[in-house]
Amino acid sequence: MTTEEIKSAWELESGLPNDVDAYMSNCRFGTKDEYMKQIVDTGGETSGLMFLCDLVDEAGELLGQQGWTVGSGWKTEDDGVSIAHPVRKNVVISSRYGQLQYRVVKELSVEMDKYGKPLVAASWNGMGFHWMLEEHETLKQVEGGREKKQGLMPTAFVGLNEAIRGGTAPAEAAAAKPVVDKVIEEKLKDLAQTNDFKAFVMAAMKIESVSKSDELMASIMDDGKTGFFATHQK
Repeated sequence: MTTEEIKSAWELESGLPNDVDAYMSNCRFGTKDEYMKQIVDTGGETSGLMFLCDLVDEAGELLGQQGWTVGSGWKTEDDGVSIAHPVRKNVVISSRYGQLQYRVVKELSVEMDKYGKPLVAASWNGMGFHWMLEEHETLKQVEGGREKKQGLMPTAFVGLNEAIRGGTAPAEAAAAKPVVDKVIEEKLKDLAQTNDFKAFVMAAMKIESVSKSDELMASIMDDGKTGFFATHQK
């Protein structure tokens, strides 16, 4: 028996499927124990939140599971159905979940707007791709840099499996209405009704109690129909 044969017999595998068509199922936001341990070991400040999914075949049989980190500051307040950030409206591309979105939308040209919103996990349910193992860096520091680890990434879109999807993805969860002191709310309301949006935001940020509340700050900086400015007009 050659040395090469002995080495190959002792090599370890990732345990993940590879070079296979699979559909995303049971998509949710949550944490994984092994990733949380890495965060603690490295002194990281991220919440450890991940986008998680089961990978199943066309009949719905489980082939494996995969997770992608979503980045710092993101939280889920509906048991993993969706995520929200106090300031950001989009996931950053440097996160693993951001890289998944970029691969699917930009490189594979899948029109994900047809299927839902990126901050709602169920938007991915039933989406089918050809999956390949690819190498990426983890949080763990090793000699010469960071640890290299294999993870699954989609390389081609194979379509939507309606049976696995189980219906339409839910609408993006509305941001929770921040609890505001009545006196502060009246002051902010007056600012909203006497200024344009930009001037309102600048004036509101100077109020100390506003800057201490992530939820209120997010509402104030939201220029959409559900933001503080829009909902407190005459």
